[in-house]
Amino acid sequence: MKTLVAALAFAQFVVPFGPRLLGWGQDIGRRASENGLPSPETPAGYAFSIWFPIFVLGIVYAIRLWRAPADTRLAPLAPFAAAMFAAGTAWMLWTQLVGSSVVQLATIYAMYAATMLGAARVASGDRPSAALFGLQGGWLTAAICLNTTSYLRELAGATPFGLAPETYALFTLVPATLLALATILARRANAWFAGAFAWALIGVAAANLAGENDLRDLALGALLAVLAAHFAARGKERTP
Repeated sequence: MKTLVAALAFAQFVVPFGPRLLGWGQDIGRRASENGLPSPETPAGYAFSIWFPIFVLGIVYAIRLWRAPADTRLAPLAPFAAAMFAAGTAWMLWTQLVGSSVVQLATIYAMYAATMLGAARVASGDRPSAALFGLQGGWLTAAICLNTTSYLRELAGATPFGLAPETYALFTLVPATLLALATILARRANAWFAGAFAWALIGVAAANLAGENDLRDLALGALLAVLAAHFAARGKERTP
């Protein structure tokens, strides 16, 4: 298992550079904008830099597991780490080579499921693993909703269901926020999870700064709600 985890952790770190270094497919960022359809719910570009610390933490986990495969804190996480690394690599490859499709959607949901199942098994005091699963879980909570609505938009065109882009964007932001709040209030999320989801909301607000913008205001309102829920959940944990 440790060899598989290490190979997949390394793969998901290098696959994003494939189009530039090896010439296969298209860069993920370029692929996302190739249809030209407005998507105001997409976070500002800088927000996607969160994947770098996630990938680094994945390699850190793989190294720790390689050095101590019998560690009772790390070994139970290995199947879930392998699954989320594999699903993440598959999602990137499919996006680069094919683009938006049901397969792409299935891989990101598989990555989300593996991440959240692994997060529930992180041992107390294992901070690197808590950071890995928390950051990825928080970001993917937003990403699965974004990928779903983006796929439906591509099927329906510029005005899916006859809705304006800003209105349709609510079908990303509202479900994602409700899912994040439910996860936090159920005490299945840590500070890393809340921080990653908050980062996504800040990215949405930053992408919609111009003029009077309801989506920006909703993103900031959701940010406050998520932070309030996080601190309320932490307060309950400290109450004897």
